Amino acid sequence: MATPNESSARAAEQSAELMSAYLDAELDPAETAQFERYLDESPEARDELEDLRKMMKLVGSLRPVEAPHDFFEKLSRRLRRRQGLHRDLGLLSLVTLPFQVICIIVILTIAALHMMAQLEETPQAVERDPASDVQRDSDTDAPLPVVP
Repeated sequence: MATPNESSARAAEQSAELMSAYLDAELDPAETAQFERYLDESPEARDELEDLRKMMKLVGSLRPVEAPHDFFEKLSRRLRRRQGLHRDLGLLSLVTLPFQVICIIVILTIAALHMMAQLEETPQAVERDPASDVQRDSDTDAPLPVVP
């Protein structure tokens, strides 16, 4: 069930559409006659129609402005990029980029902590380089002989 605010908003929208169609001469004769009877009965609607007529006359009197030479190219590029982002990401488009970055950082932190815990539970044997097993005489500081 529509609330009074919703029904009055819907009626105002329909009235605005009718006014626009009336000013553009898009109504058939029966609709035009019905709308003119409505205007005779409603001074507010008549005032609104007159305001709309003045606004359209004012807008029509403005000189045309030419868009910058690259306007359409930039606009179409932005539209394609936005449409591509929303189409490609699906549900991820609902999540903002900073939130996505924070989630990735949290996941990487948890993975690193898990790996560290696994390494502590199962200590690994340290492999030594066989070249470092050469016995050195601790009393002498003489360098080892070089083998050609």
